[in-house]
Amino acid sequence: MAPNQQKDPQSVEASGRTPTVQLTRAERLKIRLVNMKEQVSAKQQERSEKKKKKLAALANLMDLNDRDRVHEAELARKRDSESKSSGAEADLTDEPQTNKSHNEAERSSGVEAADDGFFTVSSKRKVKNRHTIRSTPEETSTADATDAETVHIDQPQTKRIRKDEAAGGDSLPDDTLVTLSEEQYKALSADLRRRKRRLQDVPALRLREMGQRALLETPQDARTPIFLSDIQNLLMSGMIGQKSPCRPDRWCSTEKWVSLSHSVVVILEGLSLYHYLSNESQFEATNRIFNAKLELMLPQQAEGMIIDEIAQIPLTSVQAKKLIDEHGCLESAVALNQDPTLFVRGIFNISGEEPGMELPHLHPDDKFPRTKLLLSALQMVDEGYPIPLQGELHSRFRAYKFTKPSYKPVNNHSPMYGVDCEMCRTVAGVNELTRISIVDEEYRTVYETLVMPDNRIVDYLTQYSGITEDIMKQVTKQLKDVQREVSALLPDDAILVGQSLNSDLNAMRMMHPYVIDTSVCFNMSGIRRRKSKLKHLAMTFLKETIQENEYGHDSIEDSRATLKLVKMKLANSIEFGDEIMTQQKRLQEIANACSGDSITNNMFAHSAKRDRRTAIVNVGDLQPRLKEIIQKAEQVVPKDTSSSVLVHEVATTKEAVRKVTEIALENSLTIANLPIPEEDFLLDKAERSAAKIDKVIERLWNTVAHNGLFLVLMGGSAECPKGVAKIAIKRLNGTEQTSAPINS
Repeated sequence: MAPNQQKDPQSVEASGRTPTVQLTRAERLKIRLVNMKEQVSAKQQERSEKKKKKLAALANLMDLNDRDRVHEAELARKRDSESKSSGAEADLTDEPQTNKSHNEAERSSGVEAADDGFFTVSSKRKVKNRHTIRSTPEETSTADATDAETVHIDQPQTKRIRKDEAAGGDSLPDDTLVTLSEEQYKALSADLRRRKRRLQDVPALRLREMGQRALLETPQDARTPIFLSDIQNLLMSGMIGQKSPCRPDRWCSTEKWVSLSHSVVVILEGLSLYHYLSNESQFEATNRIFNAKLELMLPQQAEGMIIDEIAQIPLTSVQAKKLIDEHGCLESAVALNQDPTLFVRGIFNISGEEPGMELPHLHPDDKFPRTKLLLSALQMVDEGYPIPLQGELHSRFRAYKFTKPSYKPVNNHSPMYGVDCEMCRTVAGVNELTRISIVDEEYRTVYETLVMPDNRIVDYLTQYSGITEDIMKQVTKQLKDVQREVSALLPDDAILVGQSLNSDLNAMRMMHPYVIDTSVCFNMSGIRRRKSKLKHLAMTFLKETIQENEYGHDSIEDSRATLKLVKMKLANSIEFGDEIMTQQKRLQEIANACSGDSITNNMFAHSAKRDRRTAIVNVGDLQPRLKEIIQKAEQVVPKDTSSSVLVHEVATTKEAVRKVTEIALENSLTIANLPIPEEDFLLDKAERSAAKIDKVIERLWNTVAHNGLFLVLMGGSAECPKGVAKIAIKRLNGTEQTSAPINS
């Protein structure tokens, strides 16, 4: 037949064949999609049924495991009581047969016990085949003998049937398959998700390098203590959450901090590092509870000083909101409310009345106290400033001189001096001082000289220092002469101002307590560790061009530029020139505009989850300063709400401990101030007193809830100002209380 020739319809009917229906392409695609959907729907239904079976078996095992944990804990308590009454050691060492088989099952199945009382199922390779879950009497009896959250996974259906046939047995009947209704399946899935979140949302704390340096295991000559402000930052993170402007990242990192149930802080004023180390054997429970024990730098010894400083953090989320409304952002509020000289007074020889941090009249040119720009002792350590702190820093700066034999307290009218130095490289492999310039607040040069280094110069660094060999030919003045003249020039309360002034003080080999660093208080990058050059700061804020001399930098020009920058900042606000604080303020303004008067922005999402109240338990009357702090916190609380800061003044330590055990679970933060009398650690009473304190710490630890933070601060004494910070996070392993490991 020709290709174009068509068949006659009658001939087709005569042949007995059904005529072919011609479908369009769209119709064919539609039919194909319907068939594919039917196939997919069948597969989804099959997978859904398998999931239900697996979840049913898993729920059965979890229920058995929960009962087994309680049963094992009861057996353990019974064995302990029997061993104490009979004195038989065999009861302590023998394991029940079921427990032995359980341990063998764990080793064979790759199940590892976790600290929080649950178990983590681990495997070296991922299972590729889809498995079917079966619930049989044999499996149920096996699950009763184990104590791990494992799922018995049968082999694939085809492989299991082959093995059964090879063994001459029959396969399991289909009626043994577990079935779940849709409602049961959803409820069980939700329960498993809750369990998974409970396992994952576990708060943890890890020590960074600065935290590791403070550990008591570190040799004393290499140890650098943490500061009380580090503890403040840790507690503020617990109160406000991850959006806290003051975080403890300098010495530790926190994980899942939002899952902290509550915090309990115990302050033992009068108990020093020396007392603890001398009687460490008596602190049996304390050493068992805490695996992180760090040396703590404390302010000058004064009654109630530690709890006063701890209470400087916002005690409630409402108080934090009030501070933001006043200062624009919480970081600015904290900076303005902190005393930077607190620990400096305990490190340097500062005598006289308390510094006038709250003078009624500021300096005529300032809009906020200039003392708020001073570097704290913590910042001086971080920035590499020479500071006579005991330990590793004391050894490093042993040969340095103080700018003054003693100092007066700094105040809002203390004079500022701009300082800048130029250095050259010597054969000693370091940069040594070759020029120093000092200018006063009127930008007048009050001191300027060249200095001959103690070692021979090998590189004049002319492009930076402006120093040449010809300039240094006639120089005879030495470093010791400069140190003597600078000491005679500066007042007792002088504030030194400079760009990265730590380099200048190290070149001068001198130490000074009051410092303003423009590389710290000015920030253009938005990253605290990324510093801006003085040349860029001068161009941006002063509209001046500096350091353009082809013969090198001019130290007088640089000194004046730093002073101008600081005076400009003081004439504006504490966040002026600081991009980090400025961004925080902008974000807060946006959040306030979006949320109105309610505390619903991200910073307070953590605090708003529950009533974030604070309780203070004090033996004796509170100090006036602390009462003032609490009154400020109460003033911002609406009158129709309950008190957000509860104060309990008791007469004895025993009453204080009893009160803490009663209220600890009701508050987000509980602070207990327990002073230790000096006579308790006399030679004949020391061991007995240490044992009593150990029992107090153990009792308070027992009141901490699961995922609770427990912090004990040994606050130093008049003879030994060094303290100890002990940190633990509670875990509940079944009914057993354990401390979460704090890793380095």
